[in-house]
Amino acid sequence: MDFTVFRTTAPAYSGRLLATLIRLAVLTAAGAVLLALVLVGFFVVLPLMLAGGIASYFYLRRRVRRARQRARNDVIDAEYKVIEH
Repeated sequence: MDFTVFRTTAPAYSGRLLATLIRLAVLTAAGAVLLALVLVGFFVVLPLMLAGGIASYFYLRRRVRRARQRARNDVIDAEYKVIEH
């Protein structure tokens, strides 16, 4: 027999609304955090990486050009004679 007087817990439907609202709030907060991470990555990290890559490209290009010029200037121009025994 099930009497209302002997029940110690509230009806099942009374906690469902609060649990649903809490889940919805947690899901919304997680979505907001994920959206913030994506936006920061797209608008901050990606441009910094692109700028760093372009700067690195020009820096290495300049160093290679200098190394080629130095190699031309430092070449020893001499004649060699091969002696066979």
